[in-house]
Amino acid sequence: MFSYPSELRYSLPMPFAYPNRSVLKAAVVARVAGGETVAAICAGPDMPSADTVRGWRRGDPLFAADLAAARRRGDWARRFAFDEAVAAAFLARAAAGEPVRSLLGREGMPSQATYRHWRRTQGEFQAALWRLREGRYSRRSSTGHGRWRAWDEAVADRVLLAVMRGAGLRRVLASDASLPCLAVLDRWRREQPEWSRALRVAMAVGRRAAAAARGRARMEALCETIGERIVAGASLRSLGAEADMPSARTLYGWYRRWPDFAREVTLACDVRAEWLTDQMIEIWERNGPFALAATKREAAPLQRAVNRLARRPGWRTARRG
Repeated sequence: MFSYPSELRYSLPMPFAYPNRSVLKAAVVARVAGGETVAAICAGPDMPSADTVRGWRRGDPLFAADLAAARRRGDWARRFAFDEAVAAAFLARAAAGEPVRSLLGREGMPSQATYRHWRRTQGEFQAALWRLREGRYSRRSSTGHGRWRAWDEAVADRVLLAVMRGAGLRRVLASDASLPCLAVLDRWRREQPEWSRALRVAMAVGRRAAAAARGRARMEALCETIGERIVAGASLRSLGAEADMPSARTLYGWYRRWPDFAREVTLACDVRAEWLTDQMIEIWERNGPFALAATKREAAPLQRAVNRLARRPGWRTARRG
């Protein structure tokens, strides 16, 4: 209900005398906020005329602002306030077999927006609707029509399992003729809230499983190439900066997640380290023990590569171990 100030709120001088003008203004605002129109209010006894209210609105900005706010509240009340008589008539006609869509918006019936609001906010009204629908569904399911298929827990569990394994919901339903159509599944989700929540969880798990499968396939396709590039002197971080390679974060994630990829990378790092070491030994043997300065100068690029690549993937775990 709209809250109103004291009668001193509207105290501006007016052209005609209304001893109780402040009280009348507050009453008009209150009744408009309750859903009545100004014309209907002014038609009653002991109330000012509509022309008088318009004059008050023009001459009193505070009253005009309160009346505008009350009209917004009154419009909401007229459109969405729950009317038990209208709801009872609506349920009676729906129980008699009239489709809900054909009732919405008719004279004496709620609009579609009002109907949605009542379903969200009026538990008893929603429960009565579900009782009507359950009876209709049970009658129609006996005809064998797939759209009106009754709840089947075993079939619902099959759908959950298939979705959890990574298949899309539409693909699962289309892959087996014994499974319900999407419209039936939507109804089951409304009728079985707990199963609907389980289905959302299964879909999230399935998306992660499908993404992991795609990542596994891509890893297997690139594993040998990445190993060859590491032997040639690359690192996972430098490979992740290339346009045709996954990001460094993805590569390190593969290393932690897939043991076969980790083995390939570790083997490539070992081969690279051995090759660099062999190259430096070859330089030392070629220059001899008396050309130490030349040996250091020629082996410096190789030594820098060894230092740069010393922290291979997994070095922190190995150090903690």
